[in-house]
Amino acid sequence: MRRAAARAIRLRANSVQGAIQISLPARGGVAEALKLLESHRGWLENQVAKWPGPRPILPGATIPFDGEELTIDWHPAHKRTPVRRDNTLVIGGPETLLAGRTLRWLKAEALADLASATRRLAAQVDREVTQIRVGDPAGRWGSCAAPGKDGARIAYSWRLILAPAFVRDNVVAHEVAHLVHHNHSAAFHSLHQSLDSNTPATKRWLARNGAALHWVGRD
Repeated sequence: MRRAAARAIRLRANSVQGAIQISLPARGGVAEALKLLESHRGWLENQVAKWPGPRPILPGATIPFDGEELTIDWHPAHKRTPVRRDNTLVIGGPETLLAGRTLRWLKAEALADLASATRRLAAQVDREVTQIRVGDPAGRWGSCAAPGKDGARIAYSWRLILAPAFVRDNVVAHEVAHLVHHNHSAAFHSLHQSLDSNTPATKRWLARNGAALHWVGRD
């Protein structure tokens, strides 16, 4: 990709998207980029080898959920609406619809969990959130829009439901703290810490496991 602001050719192994990315200056040459790729072949191969593997949603497969592993128990005779039974997700209907139904269930679970936690913490700081939604961003786990005439809006990655509860709680606390301090000032960090003190553990967990969450549902 070409970036007008780029001053040099940059190479990145993106473990979230599973892609090798090259940023070129507006007038950068393709030949130079190819040379850079060749000179960094060993490094690239090493980085790619560290990427997580795909976690397709298939009968009998396991998927992460709330920091644990759920086994998909699919049979066409089962009820079509997914039902969790201990560490099993029971789901029926056509196999071709299995992945889609499972993903919709995960997103619904994520929204319910994150919305509840958000409203609980927002009440503690005397703030109201008018909209909470989940999406699938590649670069962040949560975002808070500055409060305006339509109120405050918070969005999360639905993939947080795959992580342990302490990770979700800390991300929620981060976004709720932004309802009061829409910056990363000392006051913001102090409030974040008072709402949830697991920031170091959350950062470590996401650094080790965050990329793998983006491979759930990939074939």
